[in-house]
Amino acid sequence: MMQKKPIEEKNMDCTVLVTSCFAYKDVLENFELLFQKYWKDCPFPVYLNIDRKIGRHRMHYDKVILSPHKENLIRMRDIEWKTPYVLIMQDDHFLIDKVDNQKILNAIAYAKKYNCGNLRLIQDPKTEDVFSASEQLLEYKPGKAYRISARGGVWETAYLKKFIYKYKDFWEMERHGQQFSCKIKKRVLCTKERVLPIIDAVHKGYYEDFAYMLLQANGIFPERKQMSNLLKVKEYLKAAILDWNPELITGIQDKFDLGYKHKYN
Repeated sequence: MMQKKPIEEKNMDCTVLVTSCFAYKDVLENFELLFQKYWKDCPFPVYLNIDRKIGRHRMHYDKVILSPHKENLIRMRDIEWKTPYVLIMQDDHFLIDKVDNQKILNAIAYAKKYNCGNLRLIQDPKTEDVFSASEQLLEYKPGKAYRISARGGVWETAYLKKFIYKYKDFWEMERHGQQFSCKIKKRVLCTKERVLPIIDAVHKGYYEDFAYMLLQANGIFPERKQMSNLLKVKEYLKAAILDWNPELITGIQDKFDLGYKHKYN
């Protein structure tokens, strides 16, 4: 099991924040099983922010913050922050390998050193802009589509709070946050290496094939279904269009408010 140290004995440079909702309680359960397997020695306090109680958990949380709002950023307004940095983990971002604590600590040190608002621990979306070759750091420069993302990153807490109080949910933040981030004098960097070994497990309410196989390999046979081939074709086509010119496509989406989909039931 995870180390159940008193919170005062944990590394208080960063909080690991797990975000979930009652509609995804089955996904959260599987997230917890994989977190317990691959990061049971997490040195930071771990919080869960969720809209409703779901009963027994498969891992230890230092704090569970219940907030009735369906939008995840509005729920996060109820959190009393204790650390200068936050690592956000969504319930459908599954760990697939052991987390190297030293690499996470190094990333936090880089975030401090370079005055980062956000330092992504996976390169998503791709970027070719090298910030520090020796430290294997890349940069999301102002104007880059999806410069702001809730996927696998270390946030300066004060910087994150600006987005929490401006937007309602991650979708809105990721779609519109790029322009807002340009007004704040903070760097947005990412590690060249996948320091946080996560995958997107669920899309449109269905398990991705790799996530489904990962769960089965761990003796878990989920009731939630896999994506159909037809849905995959639709999503791959949309991804190909976005890859053609991300800045142009996201600009059109912003102008006409296209593509919004609620995760919540």
